[in-house]
Amino acid sequence: MTAAYDYAGFESPAPHPGEFLREDYLPGYKLTPGALARAMGLKDRTRIERLVREQQPVTADTALRLARVFSTSPEFWINLQTAHDLSKAAIAARDELQAIKALEAA
Repeated sequence: MTAAYDYAGFESPAPHPGEFLREDYLPGYKLTPGALARAMGLKDRTRIERLVREQQPVTADTALRLARVFSTSPEFWINLQTAHDLSKAAIAARDELQAIKALEAA
């Protein structure tokens, strides 16, 4: 069994994937959200606009498309989203999670 990553020490959530798009990828490729949406084969730019505003999560479909456009892996994008979600949840439930005791196998 592998040890779980401990998000309990986080003071603030891990960055949202939209922050990476907004701060690193869009400027680095000189793209607007609309231009990225077109490059991803999307008919509407709303998904990307909401993503860079951190109002929408990276879905499996979005991760596949981002990976294709930026020559990354879909796991990169999904893992960014997962780290963000887990850190938010751990911060919100910190006290309750600390009260839970690990079970011992029989």
